Amino acid sequence: MKNKNLSYIFFVLLTGMLLGTIFSLFIGSVLPEGNVKDFFLLTKSFGWGANENNWFEFGFMRFKTGLFFEISVLSILGFIISWYILRYFK
Repeated sequence: MKNKNLSYIFFVLLTGMLLGTIFSLFIGSVLPEGNVKDFFLLTKSFGWGANENNWFEFGFMRFKTGLFFEISVLSILGFIISWYILRYFK
């Protein structure tokens, strides 16, 4: 992996997580309600910007920022598969 540049690695891992998210949406529409669907669709959000009072004020300018990540079981699975593919094609 020494000869791969950082943008390629980032692209492969991001693609894997996006494919995992797409697979999660697909599973959510196909599986009936139950424990299996709840497990695969379990997500955890983390980030900043959810508060109403997180404004940056500079006197003449005021803005609000925020960035959230939602990680699901299938997103992690997509990440692992893409990492394996990245290691396989080195």
